[in-house]
Amino acid sequence: MSAPSRRPGWDKQAVNAIAKEQYGGLAAMFAAHGWNTDGRVISQIAPTKVKDNYGSVEAFVLAHRDGASENPILDPMAAIRSDPPEVWLTSLYGFTTESWGFFGFTEERMRTAFINKSRPGALVVVYAAGGAPAELRGKVLGVQQISHRTGLKWDFLAPERMDAERADADRRDKWLYAIQLLRGWRVPFECRPNVEQFAPETYKHANARAIGSMGLRLTKGEAEGLLNLTLIEIPVYGGGAVEMQLPSAASIVLSPSRPGPVSQRPHLTREAEGPKHLYILGLDGNADHFLGYPSDQKAIVKVGFSVSPQTRCDAHNGSLPACAFKWSVRYSTYLNNRTPFPSSRHALAGEAAMKDALRESGKSLGGEFFLADHQSIERAWMLGLRAAERWTDA
Repeated sequence: MSAPSRRPGWDKQAVNAIAKEQYGGLAAMFAAHGWNTDGRVISQIAPTKVKDNYGSVEAFVLAHRDGASENPILDPMAAIRSDPPEVWLTSLYGFTTESWGFFGFTEERMRTAFINKSRPGALVVVYAAGGAPAELRGKVLGVQQISHRTGLKWDFLAPERMDAERADADRRDKWLYAIQLLRGWRVPFECRPNVEQFAPETYKHANARAIGSMGLRLTKGEAEGLLNLTLIEIPVYGGGAVEMQLPSAASIVLSPSRPGPVSQRPHLTREAEGPKHLYILGLDGNADHFLGYPSDQKAIVKVGFSVSPQTRCDAHNGSLPACAFKWSVRYSTYLNNRTPFPSSRHALAGEAAMKDALRESGKSLGGEFFLADHQSIERAWMLGLRAAERWTDA
């Protein structure tokens, strides 16, 4: 579609034209985005919905430049397929889209330059900058999807972070010029590559300042390398609900979903086949109170396997209310600095051995949960490792 005219009513005309040409009408366009009419006439509310999710009608037109199927907001994979790719690299001190719902720039001209170079729905890969905790520095932390909706960081920052941000003289005026995020995906900490490995052409020390201040576009090969990451979708402040997910390949996780704050349905994924870590989680807290009967100084544990034991642990903690109990990773092949087992079948054999041992020397609490003493838990762990190591197809 050609650039829209600025005659009165041009915005409504542009929206209606794209709805008709690329979706078959406004109702189909609303359905594709998961929008509702809020009880208003659909033709009247359409420009408002567009601006709320894309940032402007101009951004909406730009996102549909190559047709609805190549709109990155509706399908993040379109950002990778785009030529040049709509995949960028930046650095941050952390990755907390749950409370930091924007991509920020310290100078307005930098934000303007980025918007002029990018399309709505572009993906921004984030690695940990030098100011991050030592164990994170240089690691790829996650991926953000941006709209072209602009504001100040205070518009897209969670209330619980505002006081600390305003009180910190070094941070108060940094990242002030914001672009709202649409979605976010975290790389589990067990799976985080170094940025030098992930983006060997774009990441160079000479580029570090430009990467951190305004972002640099990845090459086509580097953008396609994003599909090799393991990701888990996480909430974005101001966005739609996201159910606790399992880590999976980016090619599965970066699939079409309802964008932005009007999201109606969470995007669900299953953990894909591939290398797996064994783990044992332990429940921290008074076991007697949790069980409702004496534990005899034994511990409550859960055994299992996953590409990311820490993510599984976080998922179990996410299902608990704020209380005196918390799961932690007691044993894992990752913590032992071991490579994961080659397949879920290897890990399943290890999990089965741990279950058998804990049923014999402890007490089953149902499923993968057990009550056992430390010696029994350690023995079960060693038996699980041995069984996984010895598993074969024969």
